[in-house]
Amino acid sequence: MRYLMFVTDGGNTCARMNTYALEAESLTGPWRLVSYMRDFGEQAYFVNLPSRFISSDGRSAWLCYSGNFAPDWSNEKIAVNPPGTRYGLVLQKIRLLGPAGG
Repeated sequence: MRYLMFVTDGGNTCARMNTYALEAESLTGPWRLVSYMRDFGEQAYFVNLPSRFISSDGRSAWLCYSGNFAPDWSNEKIAVNPPGTRYGLVLQKIRLLGPAGG
C-alpha cells in the first residue's frame, strides 16, 4: 500500500502556484517526491484524490481541485494548465503508473 499527498506552495495571492505529489509507504512518511507540477492549474488549490473515486485496481482515479481564481485567468481565451481547469470544482481523470511506467 502507498499513501499519496498533494501539497500546493501558493499563498494568499493571485500568483501562479506549484503542486507537489508525494508518496510514502507509511502515513507518517518518509515522503518521496513523485511529481512536481509547476504552475499547475495555474492556481490549483485543495488538490486531492478522493478515495471514493479511486478504481478498485488502484490504477485510475479522479484528481480533484479548484483553480484560476484570479479574474484575468478566468477568461476562456487564456490557455490553462492543464486544459479543463477553471474557477470551481475541477475533476481530471488520471492514470497511476507503476515503476516501469505501466
